[in-house]
Amino acid sequence: MGAAPTPAPPPAKRRLWVIIGVLAAVLAVSAILVGVFWPRGGVNPVATEAARPTPSATVAPTTPVPGTGAGATPAPGSSAAPGTPQPASCDDLYSAEMVAAFGRMELNPAWLDELDNDMKIGEDDPVQQGVIDANDSLLCQWGMPEGPSGAGVSTVVVWVDAEDSATIQAHLADRGDSCSEQQGGLRCTTEGSNDEGYFGESHFLRDGIWVATEYSNAGPEGYTLDIVNNLWPEG
Repeated sequence: MGAAPTPAPPPAKRRLWVIIGVLAAVLAVSAILVGVFWPRGGVNPVATEAARPTPSATVAPTTPVPGTGAGATPAPGSSAAPGTPQPASCDDLYSAEMVAAFGRMELNPAWLDELDNDMKIGEDDPVQQGVIDANDSLLCQWGMPEGPSGAGVSTVVVWVDAEDSATIQAHLADRGDSCSEQQGGLRCTTEGSNDEGYFGESHFLRDGIWVATEYSNAGPEGYTLDIVNNLWPEG
């Protein structure tokens, strides 16, 4: 998910890593990375696409389908304009090959249900957080089944109107992300590294959807575009 280098994460994010992670010395963690619940440790620092796993076929796991059962909340994307992709669950975002590329990592492992363990993408970025909070969204997270491991990926699919989409596009450009047209939409990325490994963000905006991803020491090659291909299979 290569992108332009960014500075090492701020102290505020480091404190969160210490609380949830290895209870060691404060780590340098990016304010844009998955530091809320993925403490680092035991990772061989590599910040290149070549170092990441290549997808190979397997069967995708199943996750609960929102919007069903007594007292269920509306399904993700239920407020979206007609014709806008509306994945029923996180399973709909990934190909079997992408699931296999994560190896032992699980989609939405059970320990993430514990209080404050979920990834709050954009929490240190008021612009991103404001748009996420104001709109319907679907959060999907990858981590090791046994708990925090120093690596993880968190993606939120946000259904946005034209105004919010423009706000995010302008914000990503202003902060220095590398942005270009791709797959019928706008792709923006930023990545950095330190002695603990690599971290970054990948964003994709198209047709009323914003796919925002934060990652740390994980993320198979082609991750974002795999989601895009599943949301818009017609191309």
